[in-house]
Amino acid sequence: MGEKDLAALELLDREVFDDAGHPLMYLTSLYLLFQQSWYVAEYDGDLAGYTLVCPNSDNSEVWLMGLAVSSEYQGKGIGRLLMDKAMELMMASGASDAYITVRPDNKAARHLYEAFEFTAEGEVRDNFYGNGDPYQVLQRSLVTDPYIAALS
Repeated sequence: MGEKDLAALELLDREVFDDAGHPLMYLTSLYLLFQQSWYVAEYDGDLAGYTLVCPNSDNSEVWLMGLAVSSEYQGKGIGRLLMDKAMELMMASGASDAYITVRPDNKAARHLYEAFEFTAEGEVRDNFYGNGDPYQVLQRSLVTDPYIAALS
């Protein structure tokens, strides 16, 4: 991910997330803060998708803040590759738990996240981001052996 990718990322974000897509100013701020944990996927020289992983301020949890694949490139395994990279970043973060939000009607994303052992945490929340859309928080422990971790 480089600063040169931001304009194309804004278009991709709006394509995939509609009115929940982020404006360039917000994406630039995220880039300045989290450029080391933001990756893009290219296909035939085009921006095909991205993933962004962000730890919270005390690094006790990490969030997948975005994973998007352009409709033109879906079904080519790009989402799985990006999720593999996201998991690598989450595991390396040192956080004990990882979180993702997903729209209840986004069956493809939910299926992908469940394949990486994310499970629902609580009920679907209406208007989660203030845009009127419902989202569900999914969670996954990043501790490889919870029993050993609890003893230390």
